[in-house]
Amino acid sequence: MFSIQPKSSTGPYAGRHLPKADLDRLDPRYGGAIPLHTPGKPLPRGDYLLWGRELGCRFRDTLRHAGRNNEAIATTWQFDEVVAEVVSGQLAVPYRLYVAGVLQGLHFGREALGDPRQRGMVWAAEATLAPLPRLRTPTGSPLAFLWDAIDNASRLYVGEEYVAFDGDPVRAAERSSVGQRRLLAAGPIRRKIGHKYVVGMTPGFIRSSQLGGNVHGWPLARVNEWRDGFVRARARLAPVAGFGQFNFTGENARADVARTAIQSAAFPFPT
Repeated sequence: MFSIQPKSSTGPYAGRHLPKADLDRLDPRYGGAIPLHTPGKPLPRGDYLLWGRELGCRFRDTLRHAGRNNEAIATTWQFDEVVAEVVSGQLAVPYRLYVAGVLQGLHFGREALGDPRQRGMVWAAEATLAPLPRLRTPTGSPLAFLWDAIDNASRLYVGEEYVAFDGDPVRAAERSSVGQRRLLAAGPIRRKIGHKYVVGMTPGFIRSSQLGGNVHGWPLARVNEWRDGFVRARARLAPVAGFGQFNFTGENARADVARTAIQSAAFPFPT
């Protein structure tokens, strides 16, 4: 999984890490550290699309060389994430171009080095899910670039719904599915993305204001009952490509918690 955040991706943000023979075949203008607009935040000072594309290509470099004996470490990738900043604010347009560029780089890789096109899993922040599909998207606009990049690069699009296990699970499913239902009701590119939508969830036993989950400290049996009710309701509301569980660490890594979380994610689909 590749993170857009510099603190999680210090190597790619610092520069290219390639053999000299490979470096000699690439444009040196984008070979140094990515010039950040603000230290610690991902946006570069300018050239948003091209610096984003370079970062995505550096992620592919990592995929190609970070394994044992300098071999490939994996056959596909996940991207974390389409950030909330693409929705609104003075920097929304730069962020749309930058994220689009990162996804283009992940998708195309470096043609000069023989990379094939590759699609992966694109995660989207919860704050983007409901508002982003409703924004006007003129042809050729930065937002159109972003939706095209998401569609082209993604095998699956994971909405970080991260519901709190609270109240009626059916009502919770209705609220959390708004973003996907808006994708399915929008233009053709967004509709395609809506059809490869995965519901992002969490096992729920790590307390976090951002990850929802078991906010009342329920025992596992009650968590499982609530989650199963949510998954059934969510699958009825819109045709999803799957349910994904995130953050199998700490209490979420307990065998009984992990097992039932995985079983619940698979529940609405035939085995």
